[in-house]
Amino acid sequence: MLTLQLAYMLAYMLAESTRTAWAVLERQQNQGTVQLHWPDELDTVLLAIDSEKGGVGKSSLAGGLVAVMAAAGHEVLAVDLDPRATLTAELDAVAPEGVTEMPSLNDLLHEDQGIDPSELPELRGLASQAVRPAGAHWGDRVRVLAAERALAHRESDLTTPNIEHRLALSLEGFKRQFRLVVIDLPPRAGGKLVGAGLLAATHVLFPGTLDEDGLIGVRDARKTARRVSRAHPAALRQVGVLRTIVEPRTRLAELSDRRFTEEFDDVLDVVIPKRIVRREARTACVPITTATTRDAQDLVSAYTAVLNTIAEAP
Repeated sequence: MLTLQLAYMLAYMLAESTRTAWAVLERQQNQGTVQLHWPDELDTVLLAIDSEKGGVGKSSLAGGLVAVMAAAGHEVLAVDLDPRATLTAELDAVAPEGVTEMPSLNDLLHEDQGIDPSELPELRGLASQAVRPAGAHWGDRVRVLAAERALAHRESDLTTPNIEHRLALSLEGFKRQFRLVVIDLPPRAGGKLVGAGLLAATHVLFPGTLDEDGLIGVRDARKTARRVSRAHPAALRQVGVLRTIVEPRTRLAELSDRRFTEEFDDVLDVVIPKRIVRREARTACVPITTATTRDAQDLVSAYTAVLNTIAEAP
């Protein structure tokens, strides 16, 4: 009996050790380049990236997924719902200084009460009029619904009807030309912008860093997603929890990693490592896929593995 119990204990310990972020990272690095598998028959995926804490790599993840999909020859739409406009800046989709004619996501979510309703444009498919191209380095397959600071006002907007449903309606029809729509949500506890993104999404992914903020951000975002799912027009698929910006192993990181795998039963068998080249690419507003270093390849392979996981989500 003792021998059998010991065998079970050893098997459990081995299974736990292979789930750690660093074991997963080692497997990723050993397997080399990962090929993207995005089936032709897969309907457009609208992926919300959600955490209720900032600094966990949401926008960085969004930019990485956009870069890999575009590099593979797929049409991609990036939706930046964060008024800080971090993703908009990385994709080099910021309106030139002094230019006011370029509509943004804020224009889709806001309805001017001074205009007669009969003169307002049809909301369904209206996103096609607000979309703008990404910067030249991103090629011609990336389009952006850009954020601006004024987008923050939509959280307290009491006059525009049904703000939470306007994004989904504005994407109707138009979204079919894209294989993937990446929706970068703001790091806040629920709210109208988060609700708008989740109600427009088909899938949601929860990134978290290996610390207390990362854990809380995932925990609270999952609660919000469950609440929104009750009013969702279709099933919102929760892809799982993704450990991001994984640094070298420390006791504190080990403890956080263990809490992630114990609390969440859908922690992905993929991690996003911390690499300086990712910050360099974001600063230069170029896709990570254009870098040729080993660190860049590690990131590209990780983003590709995340996309493959999304494609296989039930």
